[in-house]
Amino acid sequence: MPASRRIGRRPAPGLALAGLTFAALALTAFSGASAQELTRLYAPKPPAGSAYVRVLDLSRSGAPIAIGSAPAAAVAQGDTATIYRVVKGGAPLTIAIGGKPAAGSLMPAADAFSTIIVPAGGPATVIADPTEGRNDLKAQLRFYNLVPGCPGSVAVADGGPVVFEGVATNDTRQRAINPIEAKLAARCGETAAAPLTLPPLKAGDHYSLFLMNGPAGPVLTGQRDETEPYRGQGN
Repeated sequence: MPASRRIGRRPAPGLALAGLTFAALALTAFSGASAQELTRLYAPKPPAGSAYVRVLDLSRSGAPIAIGSAPAAAVAQGDTATIYRVVKGGAPLTIAIGGKPAAGSLMPAADAFSTIIVPAGGPATVIADPTEGRNDLKAQLRFYNLVPGCPGSVAVADGGPVVFEGVATNDTRQRAINPIEAKLAARCGETAAAPLTLPPLKAGDHYSLFLMNGPAGPVLTGQRDETEPYRGQGN
């Protein structure tokens, strides 16, 4: 039979090897992608009794903050506090700012969220963060009054409705709001802080507002609530 009419010819060894190599690489890439997806889907779950804590340095020194035995890290640019970190609940916890341990006895509650306030030169305070009233169809807004000696309030700017009112020092309130963009005005007693524009919030988002002393009076800041992924032993 003429060579031009032969069928079922065996491919050249080089072409066969290249095809096998490509298939192996494709399978490896697929397996790697699948493993990453499974890792995200089945990430370790914190043990029962864990506590979720974040730290706010009232001096806003910018010094790195160490929570428990974890390495110290600076607060993210634009944020006021660290993100939440998983620690052992119902047990003593050490906080250090710039390598200096914070004063005060700290024992965050198990199975709960807490914000630890560290003032300049004073003992730290643990504020229990409210988590009730969750509504995934709305956004959650928390307000912390950290100004000594006066009740804090927040309202929509330019004569809008009151959002929070009469919040005592080192206390917090939470409420569900419709996902909106708004400018908020805060007051400490009769003294007003500069307005803060909320970022776009969608259903299920959590956002915190902090009213604290600044160089020229009360300052209102805010940040999205975020929890660091748990990297310890799962349950």
